[in-house]
Amino acid sequence: MAKSKREAIIQAAKQLFQVQGYHATGINQIIEESGAPKGSLYYHFPNGKEEIAIAAIDSVKVEVRQELEQLLAGCDDPIEAMQAQLLHVAEKVFGDQPDFRIGLLASESANLNENIREACKNAYEEWIATDTDYLMKKGYTKESARQTAVLFHILIEGAMTMSITYKDASYFQLVAEQIPKIVKNI
Repeated sequence: MAKSKREAIIQAAKQLFQVQGYHATGINQIIEESGAPKGSLYYHFPNGKEEIAIAAIDSVKVEVRQELEQLLAGCDDPIEAMQAQLLHVAEKVFGDQPDFRIGLLASESANLNENIREACKNAYEEWIATDTDYLMKKGYTKESARQTAVLFHILIEGAMTMSITYKDASYFQLVAEQIPKIVKNI
């Protein structure tokens, strides 16, 4: 029971942070959206909104890593794997229930909150490591695999920013089409 209230708080915070951003979201809104009593919020998150944001980031980090591992397990070709990831992210960004995006929170908070910035960095590092491991299993050297994975995540974030700004998912498709050229030149 306690876990479900904690999870309800995290899910409500993720949704509010996604829609309004970190700074525009208040504790009272999180309580209201989660349906959890105020005492539960402070029981599970005694340090308040920052702690909730870090829990939301950690939740997304695990969810994305699991999705990534599942997607990569079904792809033998690294180019197809990267293209599949791009299209998967596009689907999540433009789906009925857009997912919480770490980049949005990182951009908003990086200069103001070192703990949130570090949590975002840890999430990116875990996803990059997942792609790096996959590429190494496909024959890339450790250095080449890491460089490719980092570049790939930069491309995902850029495609996401452009797609959101223009309300046009075709930026993901454009990057997906260019992946063979990029990968061959690394």
